[in-house]
Amino acid sequence: MNRYLHIRHGIGMRWCTLQRSVRAAVMVLPFFLMPFQGLQAQTCSCAGAPLLSSQSTGVASAGSFLAGITYEHHDISSLYNGTTRFEDATVTRTTRSVLVELNYGITDRLSISGTFSWVDKERTTGLHTSSRGNRVTTRGPGDGILMLRHNLVRQTLWNPYSVSVGAGVKAPIGTSSLKRNGFSMNADMQPGTGSWDGVLWTSLSRSILPDRLAAFATGSFRYTGSNERFAENDQYRFGHELVVDSGVSGSLAGILSHSMRIQYRSTRSDRRNGISLPNTGGKWISMIPALDVAAGERFSFRVSGRIPVFQDLRGTQPTTSFAVSGSLFIHINRNNSNGFGYGTPQ
Repeated sequence: MNRYLHIRHGIGMRWCTLQRSVRAAVMVLPFFLMPFQGLQAQTCSCAGAPLLSSQSTGVASAGSFLAGITYEHHDISSLYNGTTRFEDATVTRTTRSVLVELNYGITDRLSISGTFSWVDKERTTGLHTSSRGNRVTTRGPGDGILMLRHNLVRQTLWNPYSVSVGAGVKAPIGTSSLKRNGFSMNADMQPGTGSWDGVLWTSLSRSILPDRLAAFATGSFRYTGSNERFAENDQYRFGHELVVDSGVSGSLAGILSHSMRIQYRSTRSDRRNGISLPNTGGKWISMIPALDVAAGERFSFRVSGRIPVFQDLRGTQPTTSFAVSGSLFIHINRNNSNGFGYGTPQ
């Protein structure tokens, strides 16, 4: 009888925890889906490093610290109009960026994170001419993101779900006023955007097989501000940006683990003095496979790639051909009871 009551009590606890998780998820879903309403888009070759796409780490446990450094090579040589790809052998574009991510757990439910970047951009035009093209490069510190993250529902032995939300700002650390031959360069060749932006973030995850397989979904939304570009009262504004990821992650064998995610990105058109600019804006869907290697308790490595699946761009724009990246993570006072989310090796 005691064993029966113990089992019944355990089932009751699980059911109550699941009910609380579902209620929390329902409260979060409107926030998670709100950015979808009325979005149009922005070009993939916008200024700066892929800051919003990098916001994949979760809420750190109390006293835990994570530092990550990522190098990404982004080839932006494909040319699209809508969903149609054009052959273009006259222009090549690349963006090489270094991202530094810092995440510290204030409590088991609250953490603070910062992301900082360095950007190196290169554009070569006129490849079809006898001079073999004209190359333009820009480089310098990019913008940064500071964010607070809160864990609404913690994953436990009895509860396989985790729900977190966050909010912060994107600071205009990078310059947006580089000039060439006395003229301001286009916004997409500047290391920074020059504007203060608001950032919202949310994460949902579920453990399928403990320590073996998990499913996840994250959403990030950037509400962009404006920046004086060419003259006083000449306001340039990059389009609001939404990034949504979903996928699975888990261990393979020994020190190896993996993740596979599908990323959807959408932004509105850039605007200048309130007028939408042509040839800016679009929607992208990409596959991002990753392989992680754990080198002891404190260090882990990751290699990943970005494979474009679908593009729908407004006007004619250069866009992603492929991207590859490599990361090093350093864990201090690591505590897996709360984890760092799917984006960081456990």
